[in-house]
Amino acid sequence: MKLSNEIWPNNPYGEMGVTGVPINSWGDKPIEWCVDRSKEYGYSAVDFFFTRFLEFDEKEYVRLSRELKGYVADKEMEIASVGAHFLTLTPQHWRRREQIEAMKKAIDFSADIGARTVVAYIAGYYLPQTYMLMSRKEAMQIMVDMVKECAEYAGERGLTFSIEPHQETFINLPAVTLEVIERVGLDNVRVTVDFGGMELGIRPHMEIEEAFRQFAPYLDHVHAKDITGVIGNWNMCWFGGGLVNFARYAEALRAIDYDGYVCVEWEGWFKGGPGGVGDMDMPGLADMDRASLEAYEFLAPHFED
Repeated sequence: MKLSNEIWPNNPYGEMGVTGVPINSWGDKPIEWCVDRSKEYGYSAVDFFFTRFLEFDEKEYVRLSRELKGYVADKEMEIASVGAHFLTLTPQHWRRREQIEAMKKAIDFSADIGARTVVAYIAGYYLPQTYMLMSRKEAMQIMVDMVKECAEYAGERGLTFSIEPHQETFINLPAVTLEVIERVGLDNVRVTVDFGGMELGIRPHMEIEEAFRQFAPYLDHVHAKDITGVIGNWNMCWFGGGLVNFARYAEALRAIDYDGYVCVEWEGWFKGGPGGVGDMDMPGLADMDRASLEAYEFLAPHFED
């Protein structure tokens, strides 16, 4: 295993004051600068939120699509993933079409820059509470249809399409996640496990070792973070201050022979659940130089082989 560093935009989820963190000190820096800094702090790879690239004008967007792959390779690094979190479980078919087209744009760009996978967090059903608008059967069919179309498109471009189980989403447990993959029926659908989703959403149901064992045939990426609380009332927190036993997680990953990247997904402190808000009333820890370095120092003894 090796560590990767996630690079994300300011206001990453587009809903400042609803969820997510508003700022980070790298949010307005050139992409190559962020790659250089990540290399300096010891990382073997970088991850990107796709929306970071949408902030650039067309000329810069095209330049990065042509040059970033080579730039990262020259640093002897990789692009571990591109996160494109557009899909939601909504009954509004026109919104789903817009979201899928946005995902396809992200897939095209990800293929251009040589990313290892495209990761999709698919919101809805439990939070936002779209179960009020659709049955579970309908939600499953919408999920399968969206994932299948995006995965087919990714496969045509040589990419895997990785879905992210998480508390408060439809795919909150291994069984339903694997059911979606089985129904989609494509060999390039993968799973990205988030330690937060594992700790809050899955560990109350089963040991993490068993969850990793079930995900093992599909696992191609991992997000590392620390977290406190319970479903519906949780907070991200600084590495080592929460519930995640990082040594145990590392051992569980080695037990299934996972040899991919573990991404440092530091998005600041924010509260999740129905009342979740970003850290609007305080700066949190927006200093990505400090966060990148200290996260690497904390996690490397566990996840650097």
